[in-house]
Amino acid sequence: MNLQYLADHAGNVTGVFIPIQEWEGIRKQLHLPDESAKTLHRQELLEAFEQMKMIKEGKMQKPNLTDFLNEL
Repeated sequence: MNLQYLADHAGNVTGVFIPIQEWEGIRKQLHLPDESAKTLHRQELLEAFEQMKMIKEGKMQKPNLTDFLNEL
């Protein structure tokens, strides 16, 4: 693995640079989500918060348990 260490002005190691191809291999081995999956999850959470706000304001009806579980 071709790592490059990053240091501050005092010589303290502050980070590590991993080439993207090697990072992709590590990410797959660890089953980490890619950036598009993170964006999707973030969008889903934002939509859920907006729905909760609308329910609290009486602008949207609460889903019943069956409908809620079917969305999972």
